[in-house]
Amino acid sequence: MKEIPFSTALRAEIDAVVARYEALVGARQETLDALRERDKEVLRAALADAQAERDAARASEAALRTEVTALRARVEDLDRALTEARGRLHTLEVEARSAGEAARALEEQFAAEQGFVAACQGLEGCLLAEALKSAAGRDLDASPSTYAALKSRGLEVILTQTFRERGRSVVQAPLLERESRALPGIAAAAGCELITPAAGLRFVSTAMDKASTASEPAEEGNVLACLMPGARRSGTEGALVLPRVLVASG
Repeated sequence: MKEIPFSTALRAEIDAVVARYEALVGARQETLDALRERDKEVLRAALADAQAERDAARASEAALRTEVTALRARVEDLDRALTEARGRLHTLEVEARSAGEAARALEEQFAAEQGFVAACQGLEGCLLAEALKSAAGRDLDASPSTYAALKSRGLEVILTQTFRERGRSVVQAPLLERESRALPGIAAAAGCELITPAAGLRFVSTAMDKASTASEPAEEGNVLACLMPGARRSGTEGALVLPRVLVASG
């Protein structure tokens, strides 16, 4: 058998080692290339995600800017509306003050008429109420038109006509208790006071109106009862309406 020279064997061994290392280096390079490719893909995916997040952030920012712009416009509209409302409120306050002053002036102007109407309440269905309505020319309801009508006619005139009208029927229909209770207040509201001769006074034709007589020899010529009071201006002596009295005869 022919022997292989040592140098040839050594070279063959060296070539095998080199080939093995070259194979290892190739495998390492392939691994590195694969890792680099994987890292590139991961980086690409990360970049894509980052780009998507940036685009979403930009879209969100744009939406927020749009919303902020809309809110600013809304705030400006509300500011204008608030300014207009304040102006309107000021106008209404001025109008309310004017209306209040007018109402107070009207109330002061018709204070007597209001008191007169109030004093006439609760007389429905009696002759005094009918006499008041006839003298006033209308129902005595608590309304501005009634107050104006009463002021136009004059409370004193209405009171005088009412007393005269009710006095005509007082013999046949004596005053009811509620009518008697109402007369002082009605007279006072018109700036007047009642004239009510007491029983036992001497009848005086210039100061009293003889409504009827009753046989009472012991009191002949004296007042037996005041059937319907008279009226005069408060604080004066002269009578606007003479009282109607029952006089004793012999």
